Amino acid sequence: MKRRSLIIRSLLLLTLTTLLAGCGFQLRGLDAAALDIPALTLSSPDGRFEDAVEQALKGTGTTLEDDAPLRVNLSEEQVRETRLTQGVSGNQERRLTLSVPFSVQRSEDNAYLLDQQTLEASTTLNVDNNNLLAQDELRDEALRSLRREAARQLVERLRALETP
Repeated sequence: MKRRSLIIRSLLLLTLTTLLAGCGFQLRGLDAAALDIPALTLSSPDGRFEDAVEQALKGTGTTLEDDAPLRVNLSEEQVRETRLTQGVSGNQERRLTLSVPFSVQRSEDNAYLLDQQTLEASTTLNVDNNNLLAQDELRDEALRSLRREAARQLVERLRALETP
């Protein structure tokens, strides 16, 4: 009986998902690419997260300038890896978490609009300890994805700012 209700629930969820996709349903905010901030100064350590932020800002039409009215201060990214399953051989499940502290200041008076906040994104990896090369590639791809997600979060927080 439990299996039957699980199958029915799964079919119902699949049907609803298909109906929503078929009728043109879109999540709010996905089509609003423009950001009300025309230019920003980006102050950060050189690195891959800075590149992801630059790409995300360019996608919104925001330019990076040295004398922009707002400055985004990014700190060094921190990556934590937590083992979720026990065991020394075979497949293991791990949680990869990327955290990046940031703040937003007005350039004219250095007043903080967003002070000491943190962007955080995480994912779960299934890694095979017997294939170290694939494990490294999987981890690198997951980190690229987490950087893009954290950069998207930064853009959303900037979008929520009330700018003068």
